[in-house]
Amino acid sequence: MLKFQEAAKCVSGSTAISTYPKTLIARRYVLQQKLGSGSFGTVYLVSDKKAKRGEELKVLKEISVGELNPNETVQANLEAQLLSKLDHPAIVKFHASFVEKDNFCIITEYCEGRDLDDKIQEYKQAGKIFPENQIIEWFIQLLLGVDYMHERRILHRDLKSKNIFLKNNLLKIATGSSNHHIGCSWGRKEGSNKSVQLVRRFWSFSTPNGIL
Repeated sequence: MLKFQEAAKCVSGSTAISTYPKTLIARRYVLQQKLGSGSFGTVYLVSDKKAKRGEELKVLKEISVGELNPNETVQANLEAQLLSKLDHPAIVKFHASFVEKDNFCIITEYCEGRDLDDKIQEYKQAGKIFPENQIIEWFIQLLLGVDYMHERRILHRDLKSKNIFLKNNLLKIATGSSNHHIGCSWGRKEGSNKSVQLVRRFWSFSTPNGIL
């Protein structure tokens, strides 16, 4: 019913205004502009020098390791490994994580369409309503993404419009993305002896529109 691959298009890198032309991270990511910051770190739009043409733009989240205790640092790495295994058109893509100097860095997909909450507010202020077929399409995409995580025994505990992004009008659930880093803890599914990974908020950002 949904043809993600047919609908997906590459985001052009020509729209970014480079304000950090000489700053290179991990010998690969060139800082383009600052997108936001919070108590735990800063978020940047970056250009990936090793990416395919048209797929250069990504988001880099930089968290000071000094703000994390040893256990949190280990947990962050474990969560990053988990997120790197998620691969679905309805989930914001996690590309990489690494330590650069005193910062733990996360690279994720860039979504130019902002978050769903911004889209809703935009329509509300303009006095417009979404077509019914568009709502159904997004809802199905959301269900497909959630089902994908549930099949892998991962529960998203902060699913809301602020954590859902749009890229080429395709809905994408943020897991390790814009305003929350999502991690996992262990629990048990009710009525079952099998353990289940519970996705929880590990740290927060206060970021603007346009982040993956």
